[in-house]
Amino acid sequence: MGPVTLSLVKALELTQEKQILLERLTSLGIPGNKSEQYRHFGIKPLLSRSYDLLQTEQKMPPSGERLTIENGSVTSLPDGVTLSFENSVDADEQHYDALYYLSHLLALQTIVITVEKDSAFELHHRIDKSQTLLPYRIMIKTAANTKVQVYETFETKGSTESLLLYGIDAAVSEDSTLRWIRNATSRTDSATIIGSHRFAMKRQGALELKTFDFGGGSALHLYKIDLEEYAWTDADHLLLASEKARRGNVVHINHNKRYAKSVQEARTILKGAATGIFDGRIKVAHDAKYSSANQNSKAILLDAHAYMYAKPQLEIYTDELEASHGSTTGQLDEDALFYLSSRGIALDDAKKMLVLAFADTLIDTVGDKSIIKAIHSDFEAAYYEKRKDVS
Repeated sequence: MGPVTLSLVKALELTQEKQILLERLTSLGIPGNKSEQYRHFGIKPLLSRSYDLLQTEQKMPPSGERLTIENGSVTSLPDGVTLSFENSVDADEQHYDALYYLSHLLALQTIVITVEKDSAFELHHRIDKSQTLLPYRIMIKTAANTKVQVYETFETKGSTESLLLYGIDAAVSEDSTLRWIRNATSRTDSATIIGSHRFAMKRQGALELKTFDFGGGSALHLYKIDLEEYAWTDADHLLLASEKARRGNVVHINHNKRYAKSVQEARTILKGAATGIFDGRIKVAHDAKYSSANQNSKAILLDAHAYMYAKPQLEIYTDELEASHGSTTGQLDEDALFYLSSRGIALDDAKKMLVLAFADTLIDTVGDKSIIKAIHSDFEAAYYEKRKDVS
């Protein structure tokens, strides 16, 4: 397969439903380096490569401890989760990201996860093919009055020069809570990951989104979160990027109805010549009176060549609300370093203490002790740039 172009997509055999998505992709265009969401990500070289396109026909997997997707195929399924595969497309026709539509168009089937009762499970992605374009889509549906936790992890050893183009479409029913924790560490020789997601929260639905991105590999996640009446989201993002990585999150949160609430905090630590991206927009519609929207971004640059792109935004169309946002980018506190050094603590240890304290603020919000332990371990390995067999 040659470079990713509109001509290539138009040459595919598409259903009538997918033709609608193709029209949306055509109107947005294949992203380039000047595209707003990808301006600092370097998308053009990625889409200009030649890949082997892997489109997977799904089949029902055996039971297992976690839901595993291996090179696009579901290979194990945990208890309490109902799985199906759909050829039809249930996509958001108002998404802002062109690659959201591209992944829908290239995926042969949608992996549909239905959760009818309170549950917690791990969603594990395993990719070990090199120079491969791997597209797939996952839909998760929760029943009313349920609490669901998904712990999303990645394993990318052996995926050099591949591109994972995937995404989550989540429909959270009334009075339900979805807790989504993403823990992703990737190396410079791992696949580039682009995730384009949509979370739709019904009345009094809740989304707790916790994302943790570490390492020297490149990854970008783009979210569209829609909040109906009394719905809310608490979104936290911790990023540690090193070497020449480009990593980050683009998050559009839409308050569509009254009393919607959002709280968002992004914390970024950059080493080497890494680029960190936080592009957050909270939009409060005219019909979303009495909303509450709070957004904050903080970044620490540990090296002179590190670069942070932070763009927190509020777009407000009603006067009756509570809203705030802010952004800071800088180095470690010199006074704090001096204080620790004066107590006999070596400079490198003092820096580590401050960085860990900065990160722990978000890691500790996860709540689950086993997951906190895993995230701490991955964070420290990425901080010291230790290579692991599983990335």
